[in-house]
Amino acid sequence: MNLPLATLVIIGSVTGGISLCFYLLRQVQDSPSTVWFVEHIACPLIRVLILLIVVSQVYPAIDDQSNSIDFWRGLGDSQKLRDIVNILFLAGLLLAFVPVLNHPMCALPLQGMLTIALVFDWQYGSQIASLSLLPSPTTLLKIAAWMALAWLLTRELSIPLAHRLDRALVVSGTIRLVSDALYMLLQIPVMLIYGAHLARQLG
Repeated sequence: MNLPLATLVIIGSVTGGISLCFYLLRQVQDSPSTVWFVEHIACPLIRVLILLIVVSQVYPAIDDQSNSIDFWRGLGDSQKLRDIVNILFLAGLLLAFVPVLNHPMCALPLQGMLTIALVFDWQYGSQIASLSLLPSPTTLLKIAAWMALAWLLTRELSIPLAHRLDRALVVSGTIRLVSDALYMLLQIPVMLIYGAHLARQLG
């Protein structure tokens, strides 16, 4: 795993993708119907694609027998890529209606773990009869603790960072841009904790 390159790809994709959402929303702010489409369709799809890029860079740390290219090769079948994008998009919508899980601190990390689970199952499901995609109780506690910490860090850091960015860009309303980008970056430990649980089953 090339850590410097992975870091650059992750930061670049997160900031670029979230910035694109911010730009699109500002461009259509005078059209309520278009704002709805961008907020509920376009931006969630962009976030799914960002999430796939982030997971592709984190995945080699989970499975040391693969690299990020292997991750995309595993999704090389266009049907698999469509399936995972559709599953993640629908999961994001459905989580909004599930009590507790509809809290903002839950949706993104759950989507991240779902991405890893799907790819891991496609790779090893037929090879490991006893493969369990559900986290162990210990793993679940670690994940829950980090999810809460990531949410708190995002809440506390977003406002001062957004104020600085507002002043630097001479704009207003970058709080959502900053919080989305920061929160997505803070999901990497959740992916690693869950991935470590899966990797242990490779023996």
